Amino acid sequence: MAETKAVAASNSHKEAERRRRKRINGHIATLKAILPNMHKTDKASLLGEAVRRVKELKQATAELTAMDHTAEEVIKTKHSTTLNFTMFPTETDEVKVCPCEGGSGLIKATLCCEDRPEMILDLIQALDKVKAKVMRAEMSTIGGRTKSSLWVELVSSNVGSERDLGLGRLRQVLKMVVEKSTLLASSGQTLPGNKRPRFYHF
Repeated sequence: MAETKAVAASNSHKEAERRRRKRINGHIATLKAILPNMHKTDKASLLGEAVRRVKELKQATAELTAMDHTAEEVIKTKHSTTLNFTMFPTETDEVKVCPCEGGSGLIKATLCCEDRPEMILDLIQALDKVKAKVMRAEMSTIGGRTKSSLWVELVSSNVGSERDLGLGRLRQVLKMVVEKSTLLASSGQTLPGNKRPRFYHF
């Protein structure tokens, strides 16, 4: 009986180790595919180059964010409400929802997460669920990260507890969009990092 348990434990350990090696080899293969001009393909060289590239991207993001803060853009909606925004995505997943100042009735929603092809479609479907009408949108993507700033109106949610309920629902559906991006990123199903920033204005 003891011998049977020992054999079972050994087999289980071997299977776990096999799966671990398979995951590692899969990640190594991904690095080989996305790192350009790699003459050395051993694991140590690949990991070293990946670390260098990540540091390079972090530095570029920090510089772009600093530039964006110093050259903060101001837009006006049809309600004549002045809104400020920061263009570039950060490394932190987040969802922020708050009413705009000035009594315009607009709500500013900001979300930042991993980029993926279905992101905009999921975002549109989420807004439809809570009957949110987009009045203005700013979206940017850099280094595989994306940030969206939306100014929306909620149908029949302009005052009191009804407005608070609308804000809560909006925050909930946007959080689901971000969580989906995080889940897909952890499973390796998102797009590889893109060094070229993309900007969308609606």
